[in-house]
Amino acid sequence: MGRSCRKEQKLIGDAEVKAATGRTWEEWFALLDEYGTEERGHELTVNFLREHHRLSASWAKEVALRYESDRGLRSPMT
Repeated sequence: MGRSCRKEQKLIGDAEVKAATGRTWEEWFALLDEYGTEERGHELTVNFLREHHRLSASWAKEVALRYESDRGLRSPMT
């Protein structure tokens, strides 16, 4: 039997995301609800976060993935 190569991910807390991005998860989620991430999809959301909120590529992806996971748009992050 094969072993899983998936690493266990540690969820980033509010303090860390706020220190790095200036917003808490709740604030990002409210913003992405308003933006319409569910309708626009992952790629447009990442671009929106990079272009309009000046997030780095890695933070834009992290925020988008966490939002999508929380809202049931993708498999839950653990």
